[in-house]
Amino acid sequence: MKKTVALLTMLSALCASAETSVSQVLVNQRWPWSEKVDVDFILSGEASDVEVTATWDAHPAPFRLGTLFSVAPGQRRLTWDPASSPFREQTLTGFTVSVSNAAASAHNYVVVDLVNGGYEFMAEPPSDGWTAEHKSSKMVFRRIPAGTYTLGEPVETFSHLQHYNSGSVTTVNCNRRTVTFTSDFYVAIFKYTAAQHDCLSTGTAGTVYTPQTLSYNDLRGEKSTESGDWPTTGYKVAAESVVAKLRAKAGADLVVDLCEEEQWEVAARANTTTFWPTGGTTSESLTTHTNQVNAFIAWYGNGGSDSTVVGARHDNGWGIYDVVGLAGEWMLDTAKNTGTYTFPDYGLPDDATDPVGVSGGTWRIVKSANGNGNKTALYDLLPCRRQMASPDSASYSTRFCIHLKPLGSLTFEGL
Repeated sequence: MKKTVALLTMLSALCASAETSVSQVLVNQRWPWSEKVDVDFILSGEASDVEVTATWDAHPAPFRLGTLFSVAPGQRRLTWDPASSPFREQTLTGFTVSVSNAAASAHNYVVVDLVNGGYEFMAEPPSDGWTAEHKSSKMVFRRIPAGTYTLGEPVETFSHLQHYNSGSVTTVNCNRRTVTFTSDFYVAIFKYTAAQHDCLSTGTAGTVYTPQTLSYNDLRGEKSTESGDWPTTGYKVAAESVVAKLRAKAGADLVVDLCEEEQWEVAARANTTTFWPTGGTTSESLTTHTNQVNAFIAWYGNGGSDSTVVGARHDNGWGIYDVVGLAGEWMLDTAKNTGTYTFPDYGLPDDATDPVGVSGGTWRIVKSANGNGNKTALYDLLPCRRQMASPDSASYSTRFCIHLKPLGSLTFEGL
């Protein structure tokens, strides 16, 4: 069917500041009558997020074509493919578009609707806090800014904590290093709950707010399907996987997946370099450390377990809960076995920029911290604590990540 798009230019500048604006918005359908629609515009001033919405005769309510994150100033183009959207085969007559820009701070949070689909941005948490709804029928993500971050622990951390705990410590498990991310990303503020899993599985949100445990294969698909083999197949997932169902709700312009290991630790540390996201130095006593840990971690030492509801303790400095403790969390990354179950090699042990891990491993990384195990060793609760597990193990939960990269129906480029 021939598609017809009315050529219109329309401005709607919701400015991040007086120096930032959108201008010269031009909409055009590609000739010869492919379905793809190009939206050209000029962003002036500071880098910002840009939202593009459209209306047409058959869909008079504003429909978000996409959100472009951290767009640099200059002439830019977003291309929308209706064939990869719910509006395939529709005639797009009376098509108009609106482009607006907003400061990144206006998009500190993304809230995905797990029932009706779609998402909305929030600058701050609700005044009355996050509710049961945000652990069941919705999923909240916190924006993590691009930058360089310190991971792991210095050697003196282990000698200090070992003074209070019997047993040996393998420092390669948490080697000190830096990682640089050149683009922002979002990390879920809560572990994936049983209530959210019910919602994605049945369409009706559950009422159990404890971490949902399931296998890596359930989350992304088995390696043999060529759908779950990160990083070899990138962000491809099996059609019936949990991630595929979550993407269908979030929308095609968001790449939702598991966290890469470095992304998870950056979010867990909340830009701190201390033992715990709330502080901790080698001059402090075991009692002080234990009190600090108990304030924000539900773990074996204070009666926490996998049956503890998410968000029961204080959040870290970035508003993220249960970064260690409770059920362990699956990462995207492959684990390369070094002969010991607990301490797999880092894929990239040195300083790195936008790491994607290693390929060829059979098992997957789990950020566990053993917070729910029969242990009281504080070094088991460090954010750098890591394990590996077979991808068919159903003993772990996860928290999802939004990777700010186009996923199929949207492309974006500078001209």
